[in-house]
Amino acid sequence: MPLITDTKRARKVAEILYKEFNNKGIHGRKDMPEDLQPKRTSKGSLEHILFITLTVSIDYQRDAVSLWANSRKTFEDASTRYLFSPQDLYETEFSKIVKDMQKHKLSKKVEKDARIWKTIGVAFYKKWNSNPLNFLKDCKWDSLVILDRLKKSFHIENNKYVPDYPY
Repeated sequence: MPLITDTKRARKVAEILYKEFNNKGIHGRKDMPEDLQPKRTSKGSLEHILFITLTVSIDYQRDAVSLWANSRKTFEDASTRYLFSPQDLYETEFSKIVKDMQKHKLSKKVEKDARIWKTIGVAFYKKWNSNPLNFLKDCKWDSLVILDRLKKSFHIENNKYVPDYPY
């Protein structure tokens, strides 16, 4: 049976989850590890958005609390802060990115995580002026368009099509 999207039902479910989370919590928690911002960032700033966007890119089969804590440490460390700059990711050798993502245990799957991180950062640098909001605006903030574009956006690397947004 094909998957059918029911946006009205999805909105109702989202509202219920939101209310429950804010009132009782879900799985015993009323906070999310990604809600804690790195020091000296303002909520919704480009730096904050890049912090969230890039960290989410490697948030699979990971302990969320440690991932987000390690990402904050990486962001707050002047020597590894460049990892949250799409232009710097574009200009930095892959081996340095691999090494620096290890400094505060940001990556678990050393090369895979670094490849995902760099690929996504470079895609935002080359296609969206280093700003994920430009991508979202171009999708008119429509979640279905966003998901479709994330799945279908590629670039050519070593004569092969490579996804701009792996995972």
